[in-house]
Amino acid sequence: MTLHYQIDGPTSGKPLLLINGLFASLESWDPALKYLAEFRILRFDGKGQGKSPDPQQPYVLAEQLEDLTNLLNRLDWPETNVVGISNGGCLALALAARYPERVSALAVAGCTMGVSPLLRLKLQTWLQAHRIGGAQHRFDVATPWIWSNALIESQPDLINHYRSNAGERNVLAVEHLILGALQHEIDVSPITAPCLLLAGDQDILTPKWEMSLMLPLMKKARLEQVIGAHASLLEHPDLFEQKIVPFLRKTTHVA
Repeated sequence: MTLHYQIDGPTSGKPLLLINGLFASLESWDPALKYLAEFRILRFDGKGQGKSPDPQQPYVLAEQLEDLTNLLNRLDWPETNVVGISNGGCLALALAARYPERVSALAVAGCTMGVSPLLRLKLQTWLQAHRIGGAQHRFDVATPWIWSNALIESQPDLINHYRSNAGERNVLAVEHLILGALQHEIDVSPITAPCLLLAGDQDILTPKWEMSLMLPLMKKARLEQVIGAHASLLEHPDLFEQKIVPFLRKTTHVA
């Protein structure tokens, strides 16, 4: 059973893999595409996301990585730049650590190398909210952890859009996604590719201090604080123009 995917951009463009957050679909990257015209872009829905099948058990990082590498192999996708957000950032780190020859550079936002006791407590509130009140109640509880005050105030239609999408999700699939996220653990020390870590200045789910724990373990990593909360790249897709594309150009010699 294959994952749903989409390829955009010129065939001659430098390869770029975009990896969604836990409950997002590949369409969540749509606002960023205008900044990525020079790249050949692969986006996909993991299990439980968008048009891909639902996971039948807790969707742990090892299985996510296996599904991703199977897709890359099937497409004969070359060595690539990778950008991931939240759970997608964790998967990007896991890919770079396990298969360093596949990743030329990566930029990740709002992610950690493991589930700290504090992060575990945060995610468990999502799980309990889901079990008590369903997917939309889980969304309501999670919203303050994900979005900034400015976004909630200025774009209520966007929040309502994501809330509506949450209500359409399979109940068991949502639980499997959260249970999988609770088990994340990544050894980032094998990562050899240049890595840009982006921490939202209002991110209270995976704050800057927690992301900074990866720096001593990674050979070519740097951490930058950016505007926004946990979903910084979705709130401010122009961060691709300001931060990510210049980083990828510099590290992988994109013309």
